[in-house]
Amino acid sequence: MTARTRWMAGGVAVVALLGGVVVQAHDTWLVPSAFRPRPGTTVKLSVATSEAFPTSDGAAAPERIARFTVRTASGDEQVTGYAVDGKFLVGQAALPAAGHAMAVTETKSRLIVLEAPQFNEYIGHEELKDVIAARAAAGKTDTTGREMYRKIAKAALCVGPSQDDSVYARPFGLWLEIMPERSPCGLRVGDALTVRVLFQGKPIQGVHVAAGYEGVTGHSYPVWIPTDKNGRATVKLDRAGAWFVRSLHMIPLEGDPEAQWESAFTTLTVEVQPAAGGDAAAAVRRVLDEQAAAWNRGDIEAFVDGYWKSGLLTFSGTGGVTRGWDGLLARYKRSYPTRAAMGTLSFSDLEIAPLGPEAALVLGRWRLDREKDVPGGVFSLVMRKFPEGWRVVHDHTSSDE
Repeated sequence: MTARTRWMAGGVAVVALLGGVVVQAHDTWLVPSAFRPRPGTTVKLSVATSEAFPTSDGAAAPERIARFTVRTASGDEQVTGYAVDGKFLVGQAALPAAGHAMAVTETKSRLIVLEAPQFNEYIGHEELKDVIAARAAAGKTDTTGREMYRKIAKAALCVGPSQDDSVYARPFGLWLEIMPERSPCGLRVGDALTVRVLFQGKPIQGVHVAAGYEGVTGHSYPVWIPTDKNGRATVKLDRAGAWFVRSLHMIPLEGDPEAQWESAFTTLTVEVQPAAGGDAAAAVRRVLDEQAAAWNRGDIEAFVDGYWKSGLLTFSGTGGVTRGWDGLLARYKRSYPTRAAMGTLSFSDLEIAPLGPEAALVLGRWRLDREKDVPGGVFSLVMRKFPEGWRVVHDHTSSDE
């Protein structure tokens, strides 16, 4: 599909057709010069807009930027001095300490006007069923589409060898935002990344989440799935390198003399590492990632599903030895009776040592980020491979306190 876009005075995009069809809206991504920079270095953050990730067809004008921020455990820092560099808009961010860093940029809203056939094709391609239905119910299917849109792009950076904070899990409060439900820094080939789409701070059901990697072009997304009732969608990561996750939402715009609709395109870019230590290590890591994701959505039973469902399961901790899957579930529910008590769980410093083709020893650290405290400690797990997958058969967990 091809089209030409001419920007008019006052920020109105007018689309002229070639061959009677309209180009699908370009995506915008935030692409760092390094996803895993060393502490104390400066990273280049490039705003790219095109249909071929992660290239750019043209740079956004600096005056179009409403927000350009980098968040670390130390707080939010505004990116200043960004400027056009070729076909990219580029800013610089200094990252002094190890941890997660989340970068975000947002453009000011802008009006685009499309004739009815092109607007209908656009909203049909994006599967914006509510918009299609509303236009039909109002008898406006054959009218021009006038839309105020903005672009929002986030990128997850992993500074230094370990990331012990939960910066990635804190929303920026954007109009439309993609939130990863696990640390992007541990993503490896074969993993699944569950994201939650927030509209004005709340999970939204039924918006489509797309995902892809370098070389994906023309909106031919290898992943295209709607969010569930909790705003979640899960992306299977089948190759290493930079990935993007993308969504779009549109609502009626009341009382505006220029536009009938308001929308936002939002993206998140992450880096996926190669599988570590073969299939067994990758599978073990997936179990831990799925446990952390379950814990962080308040689902203790799903968390305990990562353990061997047997009376022979053992758990050793400061409270003594607990035996059996049912006993462990009861222990966790007793120790963490509320969502606030559960906090946000993260694992770090993982070491996975195979003990044969169907067993592994796992060492690591755990941490809970809670409102009033941040407990943590170390753990050692013995895991075995069963027909249903890898499961923890013994857990020894201790606290730093």
